[in-house]
Amino acid sequence: MSLLQQHWKTLSISLTDAILTISMNRPKANAMSPELLNELIHAFNQASNDNKIKGVLLRSNLRHTFVQWPNNFFQLRIFLLSSSTFSAGADLSTVYNLSIARQRAVIDNFVFETLSRGMTAPLHCSKPVACSLDGHTIAGGLMLALSCDYIAMGTRKPFRIGITGPIVGIPYPLKAVKLVQHQLEPQLGYRFLVDANLVSSNDFPIRCERSETPDDLARKWLKMISERPLKGFQITKQKWWSDVIELDSKDNEKEKQEYFEAVTSDECMQAMKKALNKDTK
Repeated sequence: MSLLQQHWKTLSISLTDAILTISMNRPKANAMSPELLNELIHAFNQASNDNKIKGVLLRSNLRHTFVQWPNNFFQLRIFLLSSSTFSAGADLSTVYNLSIARQRAVIDNFVFETLSRGMTAPLHCSKPVACSLDGHTIAGGLMLALSCDYIAMGTRKPFRIGITGPIVGIPYPLKAVKLVQHQLEPQLGYRFLVDANLVSSNDFPIRCERSETPDDLARKWLKMISERPLKGFQITKQKWWSDVIELDSKDNEKEKQEYFEAVTSDECMQAMKKALNKDTK
């Protein structure tokens, strides 16, 4: 069954002029539930194997009225619901519920398989992938954007970019750390991962093109790349990401145990619970 014929619960899929558009469409800030992550993996895998597809545009369908950024971290998830959002990262309720259950195998599968592969699905795609970034991009959402071959940054309204997991004590797997090291200036990346900094899109010092209409900019880039022979691009892309991709084949038992101990600690679970309770008020 083709991509266009399938029923997608968290994505909207369209194909125009050989460019596949994947729009994330999961209410409540495109938080990365297992369902959204698995659909991203499936969509990008199929795009890789479909000769009719020459490139992929990744974007968000969540567009809302812009409001002032909150000062309190625990207002973050509420704020994201009323603002333009690319993705708020891993679904905190999923991580919390898995931590409460203390099922090591289930946590390992979600974090080191589903989440790891879902948020890096674009870098595994054999086709060029452009990201239209026009809303708040947090934690795993930032990893997803950094996994793309090209980023078009929206300028219509400023939005926030950064990593928040460390505030509630959630560490990041080695693959995510390597991705940040790979794509961002070292000091900025370290500050994101340790301080949980959030910066304005106006001040985000990544090398990308900017426009009030980032979708159009991303499609323009994809059209340019798709008119070239694909094999050369694929070889370059594979070499560029080789040090990150090779981590998928390594089963790091020590890292998994460390992650499990961190997220199931009393301090971390209390911090996650507090954040989730603020979300419901």
